[in-house]
Amino acid sequence: MRVHSKAKRSKMPVQGNANNPVLNAVFNALDVGVLIVDHEGYFVDMNDSYCRMIGYERRELVGKHFLTVVPEVQRDFTVKNFKDVMTSSSSSRTLTEFPIQRKDGHIFGANCSVTVINNPDGFRNIVVCITDISEINKYKHLLEETELAAGIGGWQLDVQTNSLSCTEGMYKLLEIPRNKKITWYDMLTFVGKEAYQQFKWAVHQAIQKGTPFNIDLNCCKDYSSKKWIRAIGWPELALNKTIQLFGTFQDITQHKQAEELIYLGQAKYRAIVNSSLYAFILGVPDGTILEANTKACELFGYTEEEFKKIGRQGLVLQTAEFMRLMEERNKKGFVQGEMIGIKKNGEQIPCEFSSICFKDLNGQDRMSTIIRDITAKKRAEEELKKLSLIARETLSPIVITDLDRRIQWVNAAFTRVMEYTLKEVYGKRPEDFLYGKETDKDAIRALQENKRAGRTFDSEMLLYTKSGKKVWITMQAQPQFDSHGRLSGYFAIGIDSTERKKSEELMLRNQKLLLQAERLASLGSWEIDLKTGATMWSDELFRIFGLEPNNFSPTWEQRLEVIHPDDLEYVLGRIQDAIDNKQSFDLEFRCRRPDGSIRIIHSQGELIKNNLGEPVKLIGAAHDITNHKQAEEKLRLQEARMLEEKVNSQRQMARSTINTQEKERSDIGKELHDNVNQILASAKLFLSSPFIEGDEREKFTNKAAEHIHMAIEEIRKLSKSLVSPSAADLGIIETINDMIGDIKLAQKIEVSFNYAGFDESKLDSGLKLTIYRIVQEQMNNILKYANASKIGITLKGQGKKLMLSITDNGRGFDPVLKRKGIGLNNIINRADVFNGKVDIKTAPGEGCVLKVVFEK
Repeated sequence: MRVHSKAKRSKMPVQGNANNPVLNAVFNALDVGVLIVDHEGYFVDMNDSYCRMIGYERRELVGKHFLTVVPEVQRDFTVKNFKDVMTSSSSSRTLTEFPIQRKDGHIFGANCSVTVINNPDGFRNIVVCITDISEINKYKHLLEETELAAGIGGWQLDVQTNSLSCTEGMYKLLEIPRNKKITWYDMLTFVGKEAYQQFKWAVHQAIQKGTPFNIDLNCCKDYSSKKWIRAIGWPELALNKTIQLFGTFQDITQHKQAEELIYLGQAKYRAIVNSSLYAFILGVPDGTILEANTKACELFGYTEEEFKKIGRQGLVLQTAEFMRLMEERNKKGFVQGEMIGIKKNGEQIPCEFSSICFKDLNGQDRMSTIIRDITAKKRAEEELKKLSLIARETLSPIVITDLDRRIQWVNAAFTRVMEYTLKEVYGKRPEDFLYGKETDKDAIRALQENKRAGRTFDSEMLLYTKSGKKVWITMQAQPQFDSHGRLSGYFAIGIDSTERKKSEELMLRNQKLLLQAERLASLGSWEIDLKTGATMWSDELFRIFGLEPNNFSPTWEQRLEVIHPDDLEYVLGRIQDAIDNKQSFDLEFRCRRPDGSIRIIHSQGELIKNNLGEPVKLIGAAHDITNHKQAEEKLRLQEARMLEEKVNSQRQMARSTINTQEKERSDIGKELHDNVNQILASAKLFLSSPFIEGDEREKFTNKAAEHIHMAIEEIRKLSKSLVSPSAADLGIIETINDMIGDIKLAQKIEVSFNYAGFDESKLDSGLKLTIYRIVQEQMNNILKYANASKIGITLKGQGKKLMLSITDNGRGFDPVLKRKGIGLNNIINRADVFNGKVDIKTAPGEGCVLKVVFEK
């Protein structure tokens, strides 16, 4: 494949380049659509996958404008984006979802990755990679419909940004408008304070320890209302740290004693990675690897040299199916399929691959393979399978009827609860066999009226099983519509609420468990009625204050006695401020127990107001943080030890500097002895020979003069490398330029120095000297070890930062390996004196980039 900005717009594709069979094979082996347009928007070339995707042949598109495949309503927007990209000052890459129109007029959604290529002739081309995501959007819509039908809400917490995202089902469950963002406070309001504390603790454990949770929350705010919520959470870990938390809320008030939980996993749909994210391997059919790109190295964790050593056998699990695919490739020359990849750390990952055999320019057999990690795809497919099983395997009875209320399908839970099979009920109406003499007639009429109106509704009815047993069912019914928006039937999911009484009996037990949880966490709760002054303390709050729990409210004297006398005025003032300003409070104070011990308490309070906005109650929690404070003191002592270690490190740095100076003196002595001394000795021999007369003496005298001049030059260079630039010098720019001039005279190497816009007038003289020494040290390193032909030096200021960059195209090195020299350590130590940070990017065969950033 080749791309040229001045390619003629003819019907012949630019892709067909017989001189580059490797790129042609890769280009057409990609299962991602790739197209190329010139700077005016006309198609230059495209691969086979793109042609199949949009239904055109290559000859029909080459030379046509790209708006050919853009829907009419999208064209103005597309042209604007195209112009913005073309006029941008730098190459850019964007990833966006975009509609594309096929030849047959069908419009589908696709992920488009756009890359701008700057050609040497000044023109630009755009390379676009396209992936069809219509199927993923279809699955996503199916997931949302299933979630709403099952009455489950999903939420996702991004731990790094503390961002909370919720599904449609969550909005419906919490009865919050869709245009409002759900917050943790909305969850608190919904489940109540005590249940929220239990839920908050479970979330904390999931984030800190990566522990998933499945808890039933008692959301009763008073004895007149009863509500249970099942909260499920799954942490997603990276490097043993929780980065995301996925979870669901489900109202299980009517089926607390159900045998199993209803799981609703929120599948994560992501755009398929663009072509630049794919691994590419070039090798021979027997499995020997010749080349591997950067993405292959990132995917498997090997360097390119390691790829060449291990071959295909070390990368792929040699299953019977994989070996069959290899035989098929050897016969047909091309194959696509799935394989199990093996990373360097031994991890096995599912991958999709496309592989093609061809002959290179020398006639040797080669194979090119594109590999894509499909771990996320496999997980998404597994999640979809789980969701598809919900309707069949859920413990809640499900019934689907047509527009005439005739049953079309029931699940296994319906058969288990009502004792009727699908074969027995198919085509019947529910009223034909489920209703009895005690079934509420008003409820039946309301149900039928709602169905005729096509409304979503909830209902609770007494039904009769096949054996005549009475069963209370609480159901939610949702209308189903066809593709034209016409009502086609109903989907109803029910909950067996017969065991509600048993659930109520378990309430006391769960309350005891909650008290035990408070005790384990040393967390007590309290409540004050501002009108009557009545106070309620939890048992654990009594224990925190060193008192015995009792069944009566604490007196005013008891409330005041627990507060340390020195903190009493502060605490009362803060509480009064919260009441006066109608706001919450958060404070710490000391508690004095009856035995005289002092504890540190962290208390938070929330003001409860009536409908008129008047404060009526204060509720809150108190936490014994004495141990936490003691831990903070230990941390302070540890920080002091760290400071001492830092001082020791600075002393070590000073020793390193002294060692460096001693080495420089040793190097100077060697240079004077091995070089300058020998030159002067030769000059002395020329001058002192007693056997030279006449013309020969003049000739030997000239030779001696030349050697003396050489010695002077060597001494000048040596002194120049040691003497630092001073205020009397021309400045850091001129000094570096002078150094570059000397290097160019001595060696054939290309050195560029970019300092455009750099102002050195405000730089400290010490910083100037440090920059000069860093450049001098790195230049010496490059000349001695890198074998480079090009060196680039950049010096620029950006805001309050000063940046120095030195690059070369030499042999590079492995930065992980420990090196014997002290040159890089000298650079790091010199930069650290002026608060500079050193960053080195290098690899064997890839040159070296040294960057130093100083804070002004």
